[in-house]
Amino acid sequence: MSGKGSSPRPYSVDQKTFDSNWDRIFNKGSKMSEEKAPGTCGCGRSPTGRCMGWHSLTEEEFRDTLAEYEDKLNKENQS
Repeated sequence: MSGKGSSPRPYSVDQKTFDSNWDRIFNKGSKMSEEKAPGTCGCGRSPTGRCMGWHSLTEEEFRDTLAEYEDKLNKENQS
């Protein structure tokens, strides 16, 4: 008699399809999953290329935050 978990359930798809679906679902190979040097950012939102923690902002929050950042830079460059 087998105990619970003694053998895995059979796949309902072949291994190639399973792997393809896994990659598609979990974005394997996307910019975010690539290993980056500490402090660098691959999300594409950082204007400096260094992580600024803007990953979880909504699109509207991102646009507002970016505008504030650019205004701050413009003021610093004018002084």
